Amino acid sequence: MIRLEEIAESDIAILTELAISSFEEDKIKYGEYPPVIDVENRTLRFVEDGFSFKFVKENHIIGGAVVFRTAGGSYRLGCLFLSPEYQNQGYGQKILKLLEEEFPDAHKWELDTPHLSFRNHHFYEKAGYQKTNEYFPDINNKKLKLFQYEKKIEGKHQC
Repeated sequence: MIRLEEIAESDIAILTELAISSFEEDKIKYGEYPPVIDVENRTLRFVEDGFSFKFVKENHIIGGAVVFRTAGGSYRLGCLFLSPEYQNQGYGQKILKLLEEEFPDAHKWELDTPHLSFRNHHFYEKAGYQKTNEYFPDINNKKLKLFQYEKKIEGKHQC
């Protein structure tokens, strides 16, 4: 069983290492890690700016996420990472469902993922997300194009 818990200061070192290993493939493809990872200082950014969670399985931290509340009842999944040893086993879908359930007032979820991360595209589309846009976050890095995804929650209307 996997559970969500708020990130404590004492979790940051473990989560940073998990995030780095989770996004190593992206670093190789695009030349950089996601902005949530501060590799130079070996820490995570933004955890104090949003809702920060660790994923715990049998008392072991296996990943984490940062969620931001945006305007009108929307939420943005700023980062989601899972230890490579737990990927491709169905844990991601369970975790994404737990995150969405954590915010029952959400009428829409949004996120970005790299254009060449086909596994991510499949993962999010399987969970009901649809691609809505694409853009280059850094005009100096033409290797990294992001796809924007969103999921509207049926039966909920924007405030």
